[in-house]
Amino acid sequence: MSEHRGTDRRVARTRSMIADALVAILRKKPYEEISITDIAEQADINRSTFYSHFIDKDDLLDQLVSEKLDALKRLLFDAAAASNNNPDFNNADPIFTALFRHVAERHDFYSLMLSRHPNGQFRTMLTGLIEDSFFVRISNLGLNQQLLVPLDLLLNYIGFSAAGMLDKWLTNERVYSPDHMGLQLTRLAVLGVYPAMGASSRT
Repeated sequence: MSEHRGTDRRVARTRSMIADALVAILRKKPYEEISITDIAEQADINRSTFYSHFIDKDDLLDQLVSEKLDALKRLLFDAAAASNNNPDFNNADPIFTALFRHVAERHDFYSLMLSRHPNGQFRTMLTGLIEDSFFVRISNLGLNQQLLVPLDLLLNYIGFSAAGMLDKWLTNERVYSPDHMGLQLTRLAVLGVYPAMGASSRT
């Protein structure tokens, strides 16, 4: 049993080294120009070791992205399930807090994926996760019949605005703390755009 655990740890460590190598190379060159040899040399392994863990670099990227986004999904869904009260102007939404804290701890990865992931699919997946987490909240609160705008447009607005703010925050070197960002997005959501900019609402 002990030998098996040791083997598992070695496998996990090797896979982590390979994933870290890909991220390191992405800082220097576009994904399309990266070869298996580049990754193997960066990880200080041979090509056969790479192929014993991954089919190709696309498989490596897919598994790396899935691992990170699966972890984020669990955090967001847990936050959504725990949010059973109305948002408060002075208390950050747990979903936004979980989102920014998670990304802050892995900012290098998220910055690279948002800017260099082939076909821009990473942003789409991230936006979808945010939308899904708010759908969980809406479902748990039983608000389906009380929505003032179509559900799909509401979720799109939340997902795209939060993902866009997250991207801009990373581009600006995370000048604000994750908790500050979570609170400001909550306040924008509570106020609405026009009241937040000082405009009077008219019905």
